[in-house]
Amino acid sequence: MNDCIFCKIIKEETENIFLYQDLDFVVFNSNAPAAEHHLLIVPKNHINSFMELSNEILGMTKVAQKMVKDLNLSDGYKMIFNGGKYQEVPHVHWHLLAGKLEEI
Repeated sequence: MNDCIFCKIIKEETENIFLYQDLDFVVFNSNAPAAEHHLLIVPKNHINSFMELSNEILGMTKVAQKMVKDLNLSDGYKMIFNGGKYQEVPHVHWHLLAGKLEEI
């Protein structure tokens, strides 16, 4: 999708640092963090919403588990999956929040 900010980030058309990347997913810091650690887990394939997900959910889960382990976040974290009017970017993604959280 041409106007999707996440697609632009994935194609490295914007300045962003990937904390993790494989063939199917990228992980990067949110540009509007609501926590000490606020990571976005994003499939490289453009998928508009949760309702369009199929097998990708298992891969996203494995990446989230890896980030929790690698960043030593197992003491406390939140996984947020927004949809509908709560989904600001029309490209499926998870928010992984840990550390000091803002009230949301």
